[in-house]
Amino acid sequence: MQLNLDKITKSLLIISVIWIVIDGVFRKWVFPELSTPLFAVKYVLFSLTYLLFLLKTNFSIPPIKKFYQFLIVLLAIWCLLNFLNPTYKTSWLVKIFGLINYLFFIPLTIIIPHYFNSFTFFEKTIRFIAYISIPIYIIGILQYFLPEDHILNYLPNEDQKFNKVAEFIRSNSIFSFVKIYNVYLLFTTTLFFGYIFYLYRKNKSAFLYIILLLFGILNQFMTGSRLPLGLMVASFIIISIYIFLNMLTLRKTITVSLVFGVITMLLAYNLSSTFNTAIDAFFKRSEFVEQVAEKGEVGYSAKSRLIDKLTPFKFAEQAGWLGFGIGTTYQGTGMVLADWRNDLPFEEEGERVVLELGIIGGFLIFLSRLSILLYCYNMLFRIKSIETNLLIIPLILIITPPLFFLNETTFNYLDNFIYWFAFSLVMALSKFITCEVARTPQTIKMK
Repeated sequence: MQLNLDKITKSLLIISVIWIVIDGVFRKWVFPELSTPLFAVKYVLFSLTYLLFLLKTNFSIPPIKKFYQFLIVLLAIWCLLNFLNPTYKTSWLVKIFGLINYLFFIPLTIIIPHYFNSFTFFEKTIRFIAYISIPIYIIGILQYFLPEDHILNYLPNEDQKFNKVAEFIRSNSIFSFVKIYNVYLLFTTTLFFGYIFYLYRKNKSAFLYIILLLFGILNQFMTGSRLPLGLMVASFIIISIYIFLNMLTLRKTITVSLVFGVITMLLAYNLSSTFNTAIDAFFKRSEFVEQVAEKGEVGYSAKSRLIDKLTPFKFAEQAGWLGFGIGTTYQGTGMVLADWRNDLPFEEEGERVVLELGIIGGFLIFLSRLSILLYCYNMLFRIKSIETNLLIIPLILIITPPLFFLNETTFNYLDNFIYWFAFSLVMALSKFITCEVARTPQTIKMK
């Protein structure tokens, strides 16, 4: 009996994607004593997926044709050379962690476009994300009102338990940290917002996604995180402006939808104690942290946090051209490298990238992300399908903040995965819309 490598690889890819979302269930509640080993399972699953795909394609690697591919290769070479960085002596384990942080999910850009080869499969993926988000959102809301010692509020890292929104627990749902849930919420709400208008365009019901969007927004308030909420609102505004300016048939729809959305949020705030409590507590926490910042606590002010994020080369003088070495600022290696890290008050991604890979590495990360973003915008303007653009825009908005180091894309595994997953989906959409145009150009609706 001959194995169907293509089918097995596709199944393993799907399992890997599902696992990276739900692994917190097993780490927090099912096998909490195995939290650390279970953390590694996602990497094992994806590694097997990559290996099977290479076997299926006879280790054939696509040639470098695009500028972003060239920059990714340069970045990979720089990361590998960083193994030999003499600035700070670290173990091989630390360096391996570093390589994983920077490079592990890049192969998705080859594998995802291969298997996501139709609108039908793409829509099935969005529906699956919607269905799996229902229990995730519900758990997030329940956690918020439960006591700190409730089983649903268990965290693998006990140090995180002090995080609250006013007197309420910061929701993290099935995930092990609030920041990971922030990433999931930003991705799903942005995707659902764009998909709602895609369904309007197709004259299909979007009721499920409207309800999910409402509860996704509520969960974002319940996390107490300011930047993800701001990015989410910004994404909604940008999508709305794009539709209003470029899609004449949806102008009335977007106007009515936004007015209805504002009215719905106002009604929810005034009539629902759940919404009222969460929103009030969010602003109460925001005021509190700003008051703490006024007393001289570094890192609390929204302004100082944003400045830190937007100044990735803050420690360029200390890092030099080479940096301290790949993996040296990763939170998972803190106990090993604590002797120098306390001297530099770094926290944000850009600062850490430059400290690890030096000025050269920082520029390579920035240039590679810029080239990826420009490639995606080029795809957006080249594709003439209105429906496809409604799917691509949310994905572009997901990969835009990492250009400015506003996320923790390198050091948050789900953020890292979603960045490359979103970019891979843009490539997949552009690939099969191009094939569809070649087959039946007269069926594609033009702007």
